[in-house]
Amino acid sequence: MPESDFKEGHVEADGFRVRYLEAGQGDSVVILDSTAWGWSPLNDALAKTYRVVVFEVPGMGSSSPNTTSGSVNDLAGTMVQAAASVVSGKFTLIGTSFAANVALRQTLLAPESVEALVLISPTAIRPAASAPTQTLDEMKARLSAHPENIPSLPFGLIDNLTQEQALAARLGGTVNDSEVESRLGDVQCATLSLFGLADKTVESQATAIYREKIPNSNVSIVYDAGHLIALDRPEALIDAVTDYVERRETFIVGRQRQIINP
Repeated sequence: MPESDFKEGHVEADGFRVRYLEAGQGDSVVILDSTAWGWSPLNDALAKTYRVVVFEVPGMGSSSPNTTSGSVNDLAGTMVQAAASVVSGKFTLIGTSFAANVALRQTLLAPESVEALVLISPTAIRPAASAPTQTLDEMKARLSAHPENIPSLPFGLIDNLTQEQALAARLGGTVNDSEVESRLGDVQCATLSLFGLADKTVESQATAIYREKIPNSNVSIVYDAGHLIALDRPEALIDAVTDYVERRETFIVGRQRQIINP
C-alpha cells in the first residue's frame, strides 16, 4: 500500500493538535513517528494487513517546535490521549529511536491499551556518550552503517532533524533513563526490541538489559545496520517487525531467550 493511500487526520491532545496518517483495516497498529529518514516502507507493509495509525509526535516531523512537554513522560501522556481518541481497544505500539523511548513510557502509562510493543533502536537505556554532531555528514556517519547510501535530504527535512534532536536533548533523551530502566519489569506485554549491530548511539550492554528485564521480551540484532535500520537494512526490518506483529506467540515461544539475527 503506497504512502499516498494514507489519509491525514488531526486530533486534539493535551493542548497539541496532533497530526496522524491512517490506512488499512484489521487489528490496530499505532506507530509513533520520528520522521525524516523515511520509515514509510514499514508503514506501507503493515497497512496491507492491519489498520495502521501513524502519529506525528509533537515536536517531531513537520510539527511546530514543542516547548511545552517537560519530560518524556509528559510527551508519552500526550500520546496516550491521542491514541485513545483515534483507536478503540488494544493495539500494537511501535516507536523508533527517541519515539521508541516515548512508546516505552506510553506502555507504562497505559498498559491496558498496549497489546504488543516494538522498540526500534531505542535509546532510553545506556545511550552512548558522544559529542553533538555538527554537520549532516557527521550525523549520517553516526547513525548509519553505510552513510554513503543515505540520499540527500531536502532542506526542510534537515530542519526537522535539528528540531527533533533539540527536543530529545531537552527532555533527557541523550542520557540514561534510570527510572524507566528500573520499571522495565512492569512491561507485561509482548515486546520486541531491535538494534543494529553497528548502532553507535547505545552501548552494547543495552540489548541484554531489555532482554533480561522485560518479562515477555525478544531482542533482534540486525547485522550490517546502524541506528537507522530502516535505511541500512529495510527488508530485514520489515521482515522482523511484520513477523513479530503477526506471529508473536510463536515468536515468543521459539525465541524468548535468544537474540535473533535477521
